[in-house]
Amino acid sequence: MASVDTDRQQLTALLEQYRAGFEALDVAKLQALWDREYPQLLYVPQERAKAVRGWMGIAKYYDGLRAHLARATRMTLDDVTLDLMGGEVAFAFFTYHFEGERADGTGPFTNDGRVSFLFHRKAGTWKAIHYHESAPGPH
Repeated sequence: MASVDTDRQQLTALLEQYRAGFEALDVAKLQALWDREYPQLLYVPQERAKAVRGWMGIAKYYDGLRAHLARATRMTLDDVTLDLMGGEVAFAFFTYHFEGERADGTGPFTNDGRVSFLFHRKAGTWKAIHYHESAPGPH
């Protein structure tokens, strides 16, 4: 069994992979976060009324990023909280700020939000199984 420090380092690296994946609009990097075989995958982006379910839906969601965004210029994560729950499941919460350019040429696109990620350990590696994003709300 991995140590708590090792687990926290691996989970922090996954959050950095997420941040860097969006900052580069690197679909493969984003898709690599997920356990593609987990039967109840859920991805809840704030811009959609319904959750994206299953690996095929999540892959399609990421594949569509470039249809909406020409490029990204900045992605930051703040207020990061990690919690290891029983050694096989972990929870992350953070806020983000994204800046980029719209694919339709209408100008800049910025977005702020809050994210809850759920990870589980599969064959010794942490993988995402649930993602929920929401607007930041009033200050």
